[in-house]
Amino acid sequence: MFVSIIVPTFRRPEILKDTLLALLQLDYPAERHEIIVADDGSGDETAAVVAALQENCPRLIYRAQKNCGVATARNLGARESRGEILIFLDDDMIVQPSLIRQHLQTMEKFGDCLVNGHWEFSPHLEATLQKTPFGRFRIETERWQKTGTSKSLIEGNFFEPATITSCNFSIRREHFRRIGGFDEQFPFAGCEDQEFSVRAAAAGYRFIYNYDLQFWHNDHYLTFRQYCGRQQRGIMGLVLLAQKYPELYANTALVLENGRGSRQDSARRGRNKRITRGVWARAGRAGLGSG
Repeated sequence: MFVSIIVPTFRRPEILKDTLLALLQLDYPAERHEIIVADDGSGDETAAVVAALQENCPRLIYRAQKNCGVATARNLGARESRGEILIFLDDDMIVQPSLIRQHLQTMEKFGDCLVNGHWEFSPHLEATLQKTPFGRFRIETERWQKTGTSKSLIEGNFFEPATITSCNFSIRREHFRRIGGFDEQFPFAGCEDQEFSVRAAAAGYRFIYNYDLQFWHNDHYLTFRQYCGRQQRGIMGLVLLAQKYPELYANTALVLENGRGSRQDSARRGRNKRITRGVWARAGRAGLGSG
């Protein structure tokens, strides 16, 4: 099969370069796959980083758009692609040479499904993060994100998760079109993949999580300032998700704890909401939300 790997990116040229260098080592035939970088209006040296690698790699393609968000960038990459299979990969993921082969084998085993791989911090990066309180917090947060999604064991290292995550997942082109692509109302990364999962599940597709399909999360340049900005943008996505599917998300803990104040709030919840509003107000004044 011809496979298209779609990498959305925004203002992380050095991290993107590491991801692309790993993708250029794939063990899948060069003439049977392409790599599409979908630049979400970075306006920096991202284009030059890709151009330098393109000199000896005609299958590496660069497409750019004005800054509209990661959902729009993924859809751009999908429209520009030629593959029967689409693999969406975040720009901070370092993959193994067997990436395509393992995705295809999983699809062959389970039929019409969406496939997720398993990510970890690299041993070197985790050792670096262990040295600081914020680094250790990031390790625990990463672990919580992976274990927070419920998964049912199928067999061996194959599980069926409740939702798909967009950092590394594959889908047949025809199924991506049928589902309708990513919802471009989501302006930032965060919850756009959960929204996609709701529509994919409603269309009858199965989700498969393959623990043997492993890769490294290369997000070691994230500062505390950038982290605050990411969390703030993620909450915006969660609010939109809850508005779209109140029967699924309006009563989740994160929405209840971070939404507007209500007369039904307990004293503890009301106090926490006031504290949260104060923290975000101070963060905004300090510029912490701009990372």
